Amino acid sequence: MFRNQVKWKCFLACHTQVDVKYGLYYVSGTGYYHCQNHYDTYDDDRRLALNDYVQQELDISWNALLRNINPPGSMRGFVAASPSTSYPDYFYTWTRDAALVMRVVVDNYNEDGVKRLLHDYVASEIYHQVTSTLCDCLGEPKFNKDGSGYDGSWGRPQNDGPASRAITMMLLAEKSHENYVKKTLVPAIFADLDYVADVWSTPCFDLFEESEGLHSYTLLVMRRALVDGARFASQHSDPGRAATYTRVSEKIRERLETFWDGDHVVVTQEHTGGLYKPSGLDVSVLLGVNQAGTYVAPPPCSLAILATAHALEKSFERLYHVNSAHPDQLGTAIGRYPEDTYDGYRSGSEGNPWFLATAGMAETYYRATLEWQSDQSSVVVNAINGPFFGRLLAQEPEKLIGTTFHYGTPDFEALVGKMTEAADRFMATIQYHQRLNGSLSEQFNRYTGFEQGARDLTWSYASFISAAKARNGRPVK
Repeated sequence: MFRNQVKWKCFLACHTQVDVKYGLYYVSGTGYYHCQNHYDTYDDDRRLALNDYVQQELDISWNALLRNINPPGSMRGFVAASPSTSYPDYFYTWTRDAALVMRVVVDNYNEDGVKRLLHDYVASEIYHQVTSTLCDCLGEPKFNKDGSGYDGSWGRPQNDGPASRAITMMLLAEKSHENYVKKTLVPAIFADLDYVADVWSTPCFDLFEESEGLHSYTLLVMRRALVDGARFASQHSDPGRAATYTRVSEKIRERLETFWDGDHVVVTQEHTGGLYKPSGLDVSVLLGVNQAGTYVAPPPCSLAILATAHALEKSFERLYHVNSAHPDQLGTAIGRYPEDTYDGYRSGSEGNPWFLATAGMAETYYRATLEWQSDQSSVVVNAINGPFFGRLLAQEPEKLIGTTFHYGTPDFEALVGKMTEAADRFMATIQYHQRLNGSLSEQFNRYTGFEQGARDLTWSYASFISAAKARNGRPVK
């Protein structure tokens, strides 16, 4: 029984682990859920047709994202990860999260008031660059609402943050007045890029803050930052930096090629501490590819990325109960990685699907179809991507190997249609599990399907917007 069959009214006495057996909920551990099931049909009329839903949710996500920038009681330019201040307390600004959110804001540069928000953001990040922190480096992951560095125990440094920040600021530079770029943006961008070029091969904590090593996501965004940075340095008469950034970006490219293990792109090498992920699977690989762009990273339609997407989906569809209970029109709910034990409130529990991970998977599909169409090249099925296409086309992979979908043919158009439908099912999964008011938390429960963890997660809204723009044929740069 699930949402389309049963409406559940659950009054949470205290947070605990909830298991599902034979369609009924029971409680293990302390605390309890008191649940009433109403055997009536889920009101499908309350769920809009997907096209209408995506447009409506774009507006909701944009407005929710804006509410989390410069919230009351914070310094100007503060990008709150969430308005939640307890259980869990996410009322901080993370360098990475803020950069990813403001990258979406830059993409909406012509919206009213956006320029002022971006200038506030830049000013606060420049302040963070020179703020004294425990990390004593630009890889300090998060800051308090007053701009001071967080001084508690944390996984630091996180060196993807400065790379993502540099990417966002360079995108802003393309839209800004020359004087603002030279006086404000250039010094801040070069500070981050110099840092990235210096530390790229040094182990650090990953974007999910739990594992220390060399991470594919971190290297992907670093390479994007340095490739863009080399062009930026040339434009601003600094050939020395341009040469350095180009040289280091090539070293990163060579290193990234070693992350392919024959089945998928692994998440981490040289693990030096924190959580170890034996599967090597992590949705951050797809998030990194989406962010890095096809000119610096393997495109979403590449053999390695499609194989990785398949491996991730295969893992999560078996791991989360909601996936076996989903109606056919929904896609697989995607989490961070199979070994995840963070439930949105504490570690050592059971991980759940994440909205940003499910949106990230959808975006990978949308971007892959856009690449096929823009390249106007044939799609060839082989042993590496065969399992992905077998899943997509509901056929045995072995029977598809050797098949070619020639650009411009009905078979090619049918393949693009299948990819778009599959991506849309991931978006429908987001629609199905979010609250009816359109809000997006961090996670939704692997058993019940209901939202949990930090409410109104800014990164969730940014990820939905990014996926929706890719769906509309205009992906975020």
